[in-house]
Amino acid sequence: MSLRVRLALAIAIISALVAGGISVAVYQRSASDRVDRARDTAARQVRTAASIARLRLPGGATVAPSGSYIVTKDGVLGDAAIGIGLPTQLKVRVEGTPGHVFTEPALEGQEPAVYAGTQLRTIGAIYASQSFLADRQELDALRDALIRLTAAAVIIGALLGVLVASALSRRLRRSAALARQLAAGDLDARLRPRGRDEIAALGRALDDMAEALGRTIRELDDAAERERSFSADVAHELRTPITGLVAASSLLDDSPEAVMVKERARALAHLVEDLLEVMRLDAGAETPMAQQFDLVRLVGDVARDRLPEAELDLPVTLRIESDPRRLERVLVNLMENARRYGAQPFRVSVDAEAMSITVRDSGAGFGAFLDRAADRFAMASRDRGGGTGLGLAIAEGQSRVLGGELELLDDDGAVAIVRLPRSARVSIGSAVVGESA
Repeated sequence: MSLRVRLALAIAIISALVAGGISVAVYQRSASDRVDRARDTAARQVRTAASIARLRLPGGATVAPSGSYIVTKDGVLGDAAIGIGLPTQLKVRVEGTPGHVFTEPALEGQEPAVYAGTQLRTIGAIYASQSFLADRQELDALRDALIRLTAAAVIIGALLGVLVASALSRRLRRSAALARQLAAGDLDARLRPRGRDEIAALGRALDDMAEALGRTIRELDDAAERERSFSADVAHELRTPITGLVAASSLLDDSPEAVMVKERARALAHLVEDLLEVMRLDAGAETPMAQQFDLVRLVGDVARDRLPEAELDLPVTLRIESDPRRLERVLVNLMENARRYGAQPFRVSVDAEAMSITVRDSGAGFGAFLDRAADRFAMASRDRGGGTGLGLAIAEGQSRVLGGELELLDDDGAVAIVRLPRSARVSIGSAVVGESA
């Protein structure tokens, strides 16, 4: 349920509660006032009748001390037996406390009335009644009017709630739209709200946040650009002397010391080339050279060269259209990573339907290193043997250039999955399982 609907419902409910409460209070107060007036009238009739010390009943008889009489509509006393609906509770109270006037409403039935009575020692019990029929009809009419008024108040409150909620929701939607624009990279978007209420304060806070965020991101972009430029400059500057170092080391003899120098020189040259490749990938300067080739053959050749002990699960053929040089680069890095940091048994598989290549080892897995395994020069965790490198970063970048993605998982070992676009598939052959030669 949206905030607009919730606000409209809340205002409508509050309107209903307020109007209903007022209506109930008005109705109860009006009913209470009418009952009190009827009590006063009936009591006044009883007191008037009781103030007459001697009266003559119809026929000229004199009131007996033990008599029980009721004031008729004509204002004369009649036998109490003719009083229809006289409350029993009133009789008990009157007979039990002489000299006091008591009243008792009897508002149910066809002839509602309020009764009053008193007990005189020289005359007996005297009762009077005041009809409540007209009052009940007026109260019923008042109740119906209050119900209509409450319903109208609820409808008006709901309409006002919709208007107020729409105005608030519109301003909040603008704030949400600004947040989405910022998330999409539009750092120049602003609300510039007017007013002094809480929503305007929220809008100004969002504008301040956008300004600070834009400034921070620009600073980070500048720092990243300086870092990339520095790395590229260093790699370019090192490339020439390291190439000379490799060439010079090749002239050395085969002594252990000379072999170590040759290996270190080649490793350094390889690191510089990797660094230059990462710089090109970060700059978006790499473009694939697509051509048709057999993916199964490429995976098998790389596995036999880099991971010969791996078990292969490959189709017979799978022709695709992609860049074989870049894909080979990805596979070499993944298999080298499995060989260096993983453990046997290894498994390399191709899923022709999902257009994916999986390289799996049975080592300790990436562990806490998983979330940053493809970062440049990320420090591996101890369960991966430590060290830094660019292999997974290059594999991830080249996968993007090919239009795919690289996914790294932990599943009883390290798992690397290269997902290629399905549009690259040309034809599929049936699958076979076996070990590489």
